[in-house]
Amino acid sequence: MKVPEGYTFGFAKTDEELEELLVFYSIVFPDDDPEELRRQVERLPGFGKESNFFLRDSETGAIVSALNAIPSVWSYDDVPLQNLELGWVGTMKEHRRKGLIRTLYEHFDRLLDEGEYDISTIQGIPYYYRQFGYDFVIPLDPIMWLNTALFPHIDKKTPPPYMEIKCREAQKEDINSLMELYDEDSRRVQVYVTRSRELWEIQEETRKFYESDYRTYVLEDDGGILGYFRLLAHKPSTGLYGSNMRIIESSIRTYDGVMRALQMVKSEAEQNDFQRVGFVGPSSNNLRRIVHDLGGQVLGEWKHQLRVPSILRLLQKITPVLEKRLVGSMFEGLTRELAINTFRNCYLLKFVGGKIESVSDIGMQEEGENQGFRAPPNDLIRLIFGVYDIDEIKYNNIDFIVNRDLKSLVSTLFPKGESSIYYFAC
Repeated sequence: MKVPEGYTFGFAKTDEELEELLVFYSIVFPDDDPEELRRQVERLPGFGKESNFFLRDSETGAIVSALNAIPSVWSYDDVPLQNLELGWVGTMKEHRRKGLIRTLYEHFDRLLDEGEYDISTIQGIPYYYRQFGYDFVIPLDPIMWLNTALFPHIDKKTPPPYMEIKCREAQKEDINSLMELYDEDSRRVQVYVTRSRELWEIQEETRKFYESDYRTYVLEDDGGILGYFRLLAHKPSTGLYGSNMRIIESSIRTYDGVMRALQMVKSEAEQNDFQRVGFVGPSSNNLRRIVHDLGGQVLGEWKHQLRVPSILRLLQKITPVLEKRLVGSMFEGLTRELAINTFRNCYLLKFVGGKIESVSDIGMQEEGENQGFRAPPNDLIRLIFGVYDIDEIKYNNIDFIVNRDLKSLVSTLFPKGESSIYYFAC
């Protein structure tokens, strides 16, 4: 890594350097709360001071550019993918356009390679990170907003039976049930973030979503816990959504549980004078489904930018998923070779009896047999992660080509599917 003249590279090794870094981020991002980073450094598994690196001005000794590397595990149809996220990234205004982030990214890129990470993500600003190979791929769960006037009305004199469901704040002894509910809901989608028991315990101790506090509620009847939701009330008018109330996560098994949760949320909103409530979750989420039926609307969407350091390694990693998708299809027991040509590389999948015997990179293939499935790398990634189907990708990019005789097979291996990425860590 070549450090630009006039700067020195370093890591946050001491408490004093961490404090210095927090001051730096408070200047670069005045609307954000660097205490979130402190919590992550102190508590997030696999992330510590040394995961934060920076460049100092050699003359003043001040930190002028920094980024960090935050590990997490995503699940691709139950296959764990190691993710290294570009978290906090920034440069002092007077030191921009000098290649400082590119220098820091060289170190980040080495970490990706040494750790053999499957993916790298960032929620950052648009376009800038394309220079490092990132593109908008995985949707963030959009917020569906519902005006409080549209919440179900009940007669308090003769309340419906679902009002007998108990709604209380979660306790530590509820974590096993919360984990089961989270996994149950997450497995309805193709891509989601896994969460260890250790992280669950940390989250339930801190109950922080960025700079705001949330509360976790469980829904319980005589049969036990049937759901949970996390409620956040954000009072300050600053920030992307201003003052608002949101359900930032939920998993509720029954219709009655959903209706009881809505009454609880409605009561909280009215007490705090919120005119609308936001609900986060994929379309398969039961609470979000009912909110949609009641007239909820999505007012804006965003996506995770994603980079795959090695498409070959990713394809090798997800072979169990591809084999599973053949089972019960017209291609069960398939024996053939399938070439995926990205114009730069060509990945050859060898199927024998429905199993993938090997996945190899046979290099650039400009002519010959391997032209039936051609996909620019980032469009191939969109297909792999189920964001769009073949026709949708081809509509936006005519460089994406799947011959008719391969279309059904490719669609079987890479079906369109939802993702659900609950970002916040602790």
